[in-house]
Amino acid sequence: MSRTPSVHRVLAAILLAGVTSLSPAAQDKPTKPQTKQTQFISQAVFKDLEKAQQAIDAKDYPGAIAALDVVKAKGDKLNDYERATLYNLYAAVYYNQDDTPKAIASYIEVLKTPNLPEGLRDSTLFALAQMYFVTEDYPKAIQVLNRWFETVPEPSADAYVLLAQAHYQLSDFQKAEKALIDALKLAKAKQQAPKENWLALLRAVYYELGDYAKAAKVLEILVASYPSESYVLQLSGMYGLMGEQKKQLATLHAGYLGGMVTKKGDLLNLARLYLVEDVPYPAVQLLTKAFRDQVIEPEAETLQLYAQALALAQEREAQIPVLKRLAEMTGEARHYAFLGQAQAEAGNWQAAIDAFQSALKGKDLDDPDGIRMQLGTAQFNAGRLSDARRTFIAASESDKHGETAANWIKFVGAEIERKRAMVQMPDEPAPAPAPAAQQDGEG
Repeated sequence: MSRTPSVHRVLAAILLAGVTSLSPAAQDKPTKPQTKQTQFISQAVFKDLEKAQQAIDAKDYPGAIAALDVVKAKGDKLNDYERATLYNLYAAVYYNQDDTPKAIASYIEVLKTPNLPEGLRDSTLFALAQMYFVTEDYPKAIQVLNRWFETVPEPSADAYVLLAQAHYQLSDFQKAEKALIDALKLAKAKQQAPKENWLALLRAVYYELGDYAKAAKVLEILVASYPSESYVLQLSGMYGLMGEQKKQLATLHAGYLGGMVTKKGDLLNLARLYLVEDVPYPAVQLLTKAFRDQVIEPEAETLQLYAQALALAQEREAQIPVLKRLAEMTGEARHYAFLGQAQAEAGNWQAAIDAFQSALKGKDLDDPDGIRMQLGTAQFNAGRLSDARRTFIAASESDKHGETAANWIKFVGAEIERKRAMVQMPDEPAPAPAPAAQQDGEG
């Protein structure tokens, strides 16, 4: 809300608002009576008001009050126009002293004046509405504004916005919307671009009304006309509320490329959206840069997301050191299991075995037999058949994995027998059983 014109030539502004003479009355000749008598400011009163004005310009508010009190002391000798001008200047002084209640009281005195010039009446009404708004007396602000609208032939768009703000503060969002639409129509008729704060308020109104589609339309205009990180994030979030993830991603992606998505939480949201929409490579690029620039710290959540992006982007070798760091950081069984799976996919069987064994010793172990099944598979592929058999036997008691483990036991047992048969020479007695660690040829 703009301040009232109380510092730079208030007296001149008041005089210009009237229909009377702009100079002290000479009063040399009698004038012919008119239907509406024209009033003047006398020479003596004008000089005192001028002193008050000069004090206001110098920010000498006590001096201004003293000069105005001299005029006020004239009492009934003041005509209506002088009295209105006096209290308008009082209002200007009090407003500049942040004494809003006294400013309001002064404006009310102005409006009580009979034969008040239309220009001064209208400017006083609008100033009074602003004062009520400042003091958060929104019902009175609306009441005075509506009175002002009835008297002004061409209200400004800003006045409709002030009315909308008052209705918004009272949670009357439909009336706030109507006032804002009136402001936008008026601005369009005058070929004026809508101001940023008008559109921002209209977006808030539609959000409160639950009309996310209209809120998104307004935000699209804000992003195009007043691009900022805040509006990009709001528009993306609005698309998210509407379930339009592709638009949500496109908006965040464009904002990121334009340097308007910079905070950790927003970057992580964008990375997750990339993965949800099955475009992992941009997520890898984003997270790699964010880690390098230290915008995102290597924490359990962020490292897990990074590893997931690398896996989906088929960057398996790059995934392994990330998972290793994650597992060592948390000590959780599931993270060691992820590491074991990545090592197994890369064919690093011994490293996979080590990871799965660490998983069995890790924190928050909720499916040990599931991990044993993966460990047994890694041991089998590493050629450690006896170890694999023992691991599968340990998992065979599981209700969830027992049947699969039993099949593996048979398969591994058959493989051990096949290898044993291959090393036996024909027509020779079978050698004594080897130690368990050597039965399958392991050292």
